[in-house]
This record gives sequence, C-alpha cells and structure tokens, in this order.
Amino acid sequence: MTTIHYLGYFAGTLTVVSFIPQVVRTWKTHHTRDLSFGMFALLVTASSLWIIYGIMIKEWPVILTNTGMVLLNGAIGVAKLRF
Repeated sequence: MTTIHYLGYFAGTLTVVSFIPQVVRTWKTHHTRDLSFGMFALLVTASSLWIIYGIMIKEWPVILTNTGMVLLNGAIGVAKLRF
C-alpha cells in the first residue's frame, strides 16, 4: 500500500466521521423540518455512483468512503421520512 492510499483512507475516514454528529443529533432530537430530503437523496445517489466508480477503478478508499456516506446520509433520509 502506498502513501497516497493512506491519505485516501484518512480523508475518507474524516469525511464519514464528520457526518456522525448530524446523524446522532437527528435521530436523538427527531428534528428534521429544516433538513432537505432532496439534498440527502442527491448525496445518496452521488455516493452510490462514486461506489460504482471506485469498484471499476479498484480503489478501496473511494469505495469505503462512499459506502459510509450512503449509510449515514441514508440514515438521515430515513429520519426525515419518519419524523
């Protein structure tokens, strides 16, 4: 594994971790009125396309980061629909 891959894993980890507080807060408070469902739908779609791209170029940092983003943005989208 090269240094550039470590950079990709580190950046991806920070990206995914940055969304965790919002997911926790959304599910804890049930306040979703000000959140745009459309934005989360677009983020899930974009991250899904990034996953496909990552698979095609065989780059695990891209695949793992965007899998995390799909899961977290999906959790916020589900909260928006539920609450």
